[in-house]
Parts: sequence; C-alpha cells; structure tokens
Amino acid sequence: MSEPKITFFDLSSLCKPQAWSPNTWKARLVLNYKQIPYKTVWVSFPDIEDTLKKIGGKPNGVKPNKGGNAPLYTLPAILDENGDTPVVITDSLAIAEYLDAKYSDRPVLPKTGRALEYAFEQFFNLVPKTNSLPVMMGPTWEIQDAHSKPYFVQTRLDWYGFNPNELSPEGPVREGHWNELQKGLHKLAEVLDQNGPDAEWVAGGSEPTRADFVMAAWLLWIKIVIPDEWEKKVKPLNGGRWDKLLKKTEAWQTVE
Repeated sequence: MSEPKITFFDLSSLCKPQAWSPNTWKARLVLNYKQIPYKTVWVSFPDIEDTLKKIGGKPNGVKPNKGGNAPLYTLPAILDENGDTPVVITDSLAIAEYLDAKYSDRPVLPKTGRALEYAFEQFFNLVPKTNSLPVMMGPTWEIQDAHSKPYFVQTRLDWYGFNPNELSPEGPVREGHWNELQKGLHKLAEVLDQNGPDAEWVAGGSEPTRADFVMAAWLLWIKIVIPDEWEKKVKPLNGGRWDKLLKKTEAWQTVE
C-alpha cells in the first residue's frame, strides 16, 4: 500500500492517542469524514514555527500583546503532495475549504447557506468556547510533553497575562468557571433547539457539516483532557445531547 500523499500536522501530547486539540480536531474530523488518506506528524508547541517554515507554511496572524506583533504560526496544517506542486494549508477552516474544493466527495461546507455556517462558528467561539477557557487551561498544560510545558506557560503569560496553572484553582473559583461553561452550553442548546426535535445536524440536513465538527472537536477536548469532570458536568447536561453528538461522530474520530 502506497504512502498517503497528505501529511496532517497535529499537536503532540501525553494522551494516548495523542490527539487532543480542538483546533486540530476540527481538521482531523473533516479528513476522516471525507475519507481522505493521510498520515500524521506530531509537533510540540515550541516546534510549530520551524516545522511550518520548513514546508512553506504561512503564519495565521501575529502574536498578541507582548508577542511584539511577530508572526504567529499555529496548527493544524496539511501538506498535500498529490499534485505536481506541493500545497500547504494552515487553519482548520482554510483546510476544510481546500479539501472541499479539491476532493469534492462528502462536502462539509454547503454551497448555499455558507454564511450561516461561518456565523455559527463565530457564535460558538464567543459563547461556549470562550466560557470554557478558564476551566481547560490548567489541565491542558498537564497533558503537554516536557518540551512543551515551559513554552505553554510562558506564552500564556506573555500573550494573555495569565499562568494557566493558576487560572482555575479547585474550589469556589473553579465551580464558578464551570457554571459559566454550562451556561454557554445551555445557550448553545437553545440555538440548536430552533431546528426542531427531528434535526440530526446543525444545518438540518441528512449529513453533518463543518459546524457539527466544530462542536464535536471542542467536546472532544473536554472529554479527553478532563474525563472525570466531563462525566459529571457535561455528559448529563441538556438531556445528554453533547455525549450523543460525540457518539454520532465517533466513526470520524479515528487517530492512526
């Protein structure tokens, strides 16, 4: 069997399997759903910039605050060597757009209503995802390898002004953060309820779109990194709909 011509660059971790990042899961779920063969290269946080520069990857923005407006290189990224000229794509949305354009089977971005698809992700980032960050930062540090841990702390201090290990201490502070996260999930459930009781997916069709993978990727982050709290504080919420979503997308959660 020949080697896959697409290389997927994902963030390494101490987890088994290693996949944990909500940003990279968004791209992995799309690759798996579209049944596109690929291989994974695992990259530690401090090595992202050099790795992407070596393959011709572009930055996705600039480092915030004390980052001094230096270019910011992030994952996910793919290297597609299926054509005469290798193509490098960074950012999960750009990857989905590229894959739908080049590999048209099983599209994840609808040709009509695409604006609503994009708007849903913006809403998701502003409400449930933002509310989850205090809860998730410390545990996310814990699953990093020894090479990434100092970098993860220092960049959060430099860019955002907080130490991830001190953001959500056990006790009333963390309970308050969980309350905010759950409020975000309730708000998300209210939005999804507008589809009616029979809708399987965000866009209301018979197949998932990228919006469903955006949600699933974030839920996987929580389930993988803090499984005990997932069981108590997320899985039973809103009639178990978040666990049901992960079960519905389980076939596309493969990590080779």
